[in-house]
Amino acid sequence: MKKSRYGIFLATLLAILLAFGPLVGCSSQVGSASGGSQAASAAGSASADGQSTQSAGATAKTSEYADAWKPRDGYTLKKVVAVSRHNLRAPQEKDMEELSKSTTHNWISWSSNGSELTVKGGVAETIMGEFFRKWLENEKLIPQNYMPAEGEVRFYANPRQRTLATAQFFSTGLLPVANATVEYHGEYDSRDPTFMPRFGYVSGSYTDAASKEIAAQGGDKGLAGVDADLQESYDLIQEVLDYKNSPAYKAGEAKDLKVGDAKYTIELDKEPAVSGSLKTANSLSDALTLQYYEADTIADASFGKELSYEQWQKIASVKNAYGDRRYNSKLVGVDCARLLVSEVSSELGKDNLRFSFLCGHDSNQSSFLHALGVKSYDLPSTIETKTPIGGKILFEVWENASGEQFCNIRYVYATADQVRNLDLLSLTNTPASYDLEFEGISRGSNGLYALADVKKLLSDTVAAYDKLPTDYPDQSGQADQVQQLDQAA
Repeated sequence: MKKSRYGIFLATLLAILLAFGPLVGCSSQVGSASGGSQAASAAGSASADGQSTQSAGATAKTSEYADAWKPRDGYTLKKVVAVSRHNLRAPQEKDMEELSKSTTHNWISWSSNGSELTVKGGVAETIMGEFFRKWLENEKLIPQNYMPAEGEVRFYANPRQRTLATAQFFSTGLLPVANATVEYHGEYDSRDPTFMPRFGYVSGSYTDAASKEIAAQGGDKGLAGVDADLQESYDLIQEVLDYKNSPAYKAGEAKDLKVGDAKYTIELDKEPAVSGSLKTANSLSDALTLQYYEADTIADASFGKELSYEQWQKIASVKNAYGDRRYNSKLVGVDCARLLVSEVSSELGKDNLRFSFLCGHDSNQSSFLHALGVKSYDLPSTIETKTPIGGKILFEVWENASGEQFCNIRYVYATADQVRNLDLLSLTNTPASYDLEFEGISRGSNGLYALADVKKLLSDTVAAYDKLPTDYPDQSGQADQVQQLDQAA
């Protein structure tokens, strides 16, 4: 086990950024790793839905979600386990060259190398950590200027730059005087198995069953209908990028984005893979969505085109669909998220633990939620309706006066405006909150799940993975086969 220490440096960096206000970057091709900081460039620009924005120092707003953060009468908060996605990063390093060739426009200049957390992402995550400090102090789970004893608080991240940095920035906001450490396993820039949503078991009968669940997403059309609703989004992305006049398209390296050509692959020890237009469009959607948050103005994010908030949602819907549909199968989720489910189960069972922060990726959140049988949801107030940037799945343990314990499970995230504007958060200007529902367990009249039911859901999910060889035996020596599902087949 290794630990990372940058707390004092990050706290100092945040203070400097907030003291000097917005820093404006310049335009360049996305392939360049250097460039001006976008740390607070959104301040003062028009918001996505037409409302006026505020500077990073303003705190006068009142959020429509404020009631979700008020104390629960008759209940005491005992513990919180958070499964977090990293905050804002630059586009994936492996995609940088292709992104540059896929448009006639210049992407913004990013404040970090490809795939790494940006300066704005670090500030946004520290702001979120500060909000959690205010909330947990208000609930009396932690005292002011909390210096946790051994085992009371845990920060654990995948050993990638964006996840380690996100956990460290959050810890700086949550525990500004504690100089908290971030735990990680393995070598830096590797993948911790806990945060690798990959198939741990594959057999012929398993792939057949999983294939049917994947195809069921397409309704009556089966696999051919899985991405049938995305053509309008594909067309909008191509228009914004001037895709058909791009170097890649003119050279024949890029093809028209169209529904119906996706291929899904199930392979042992690999993540669920998707090829075809859905994969290409996901990369483009991801970069545009990140640029939406980072650019000086929303018009800059779309290369001068005036897009409505609904159009930005259409652009982001491709990324939402790509991530969600790779894991939108109970069998796939159970297989791929088994270690993270086990980790959360273990955290909820620790008596002296007060707060645990597990930082991974959108694929971790998606596979995790589908493994638990999450009911269909679309998050409001964000263009990323499934796993928004910096979002957190919270497991909150509450206790009543009789000592009975309950659990609230919700998705917490900064709204689109809060991310763009770097709004400071407070107990009135709160982040968004969305209660998650699951098949097999129900909330009681108090609006909470019984903690015993949640623990059983987690343990049953782990047990379901352990039973895969029994339920789906390898009868023909195909345990390591590659199963490809082709829409055109």
